[in-house]
Amino acid sequence: MTFTEQIKGFTANQASRMIVEMLRRVSDERLVQMTYLAEKLTSDDEVLAGIRAMRGFLQDPSHPTIRLFRKVLDYLPPENRKSIFHTLFNYGWFIGGKKRDRWERERGFRPPFIMILSPTWQCNLKCAGCYTLGYQRYPGLSRDLVMRILDECEELGIHFITVLGGEPFMYPHLFDMLEAHPNIFWQIYTNGTLMDREKAQRIAELGNAAVVVSIEGYEKETDRWRGDGVYRKIMDAMDYLREARVLFGASATVTRHNVETVSSPEFIDMLIDKGSVAQMYFLYIPVNGKADFSLMVTPEQRNHLRKRVIETRRTRPIFVLDFWNDGPHVNGCIAGGRRYFHINANGDVEPCVYTHIAVDNIKRVSLADALDSELFRSIRRRQPHNENHLRPCMIIDNPHVMREVIRETHPYFTHDGADEIYTVYTERKDQMDQYAKNFGKLADEIWEREYAPPCIKEISVKQEKEALSAEL
Repeated sequence: MTFTEQIKGFTANQASRMIVEMLRRVSDERLVQMTYLAEKLTSDDEVLAGIRAMRGFLQDPSHPTIRLFRKVLDYLPPENRKSIFHTLFNYGWFIGGKKRDRWERERGFRPPFIMILSPTWQCNLKCAGCYTLGYQRYPGLSRDLVMRILDECEELGIHFITVLGGEPFMYPHLFDMLEAHPNIFWQIYTNGTLMDREKAQRIAELGNAAVVVSIEGYEKETDRWRGDGVYRKIMDAMDYLREARVLFGASATVTRHNVETVSSPEFIDMLIDKGSVAQMYFLYIPVNGKADFSLMVTPEQRNHLRKRVIETRRTRPIFVLDFWNDGPHVNGCIAGGRRYFHINANGDVEPCVYTHIAVDNIKRVSLADALDSELFRSIRRRQPHNENHLRPCMIIDNPHVMREVIRETHPYFTHDGADEIYTVYTERKDQMDQYAKNFGKLADEIWEREYAPPCIKEISVKQEKEALSAEL
């Protein structure tokens, strides 16, 4: 009898218990078997498609995914393996998914998978180009308010929370949050300079958190962006996390000056050697009220990053996310509560980390009402913002969409200067339009050549012929 036949009549609870048991001693065969068990935990077509795609990677002995999974499972202590499954997968995907289904049936909107929470703007660094530079350094969110938000997240089925700042390790209630909500998977972004062995060990003992350390390249690139001596502290932070066997990755703000470095095979290999299991790429976006368009990657550089990410995924045992070039994998923009949203340190409920507008403050409304606001609905109605998912963003790729949303919903800007790239009468608004146009020309060529299915290509050709006929 095959494994799939053996588990044919399994309930979700039986499948979950068997996965936990398998996590004690993992083999390549068991990794594949766990994907069949995972299918018993969900009826969500999108999640099922993801599980089956993952199984395909795991069944290919030449694909680096199987090396990455084995690396992570060998690295984590057995109890932490169970904690990651319990929070990230069982609650994040399966139990949380059922809660989100219920909200969609009852309220007509589906809560997102992820919440981004910035409980404080306090930071011990002042990095060049940081998207938070325009915000006032308020004390941050109170412990009671944060606990209320987290309780509401769990009610909505949101069990994956990313903590930003400011610097999260300057927030006095950070560990209280993690300890009080063991059914949430936490992802903590940090500049790394405050990490020490004690904090790393405490995170390891909790078992429900991963750490992402910001790094802009090697010492020259990182210190130029973050300050002298930061790179060496980051290297120490990674060592502390690895010694404590904390799951960690790296994050880079990608600019015109470091894109080749942070996407290079040599840099990725250095991070893998340090113990990193993930690399996140965030393009510099001029949203902090001090826009510097000279830092934005060129269209050609953005495409270079796209190609390097594809190659890295094909050849390296590391999880990679490129939050703009990965638009084709998630059907464009995921902001406005479609997949995620942001609560900033003043309590403003923003559509995304880079979209500094709001109509609600969490101090005055419930989380459910904020997610169902006209602002968020307006954004979701327009998604995807472009048929070309290489142009997903309503800030840098489709700025006309952002202006439409602003005109329609009349939000407030969440800090001084946040309107500088949207106001009709500013030079910066015109610069943003030009940037979108320049990248759009290249992106459309790539989309047509590499992504668009034949039916879309046929429609495009027909439309071009009709347009030419009309001109003639």
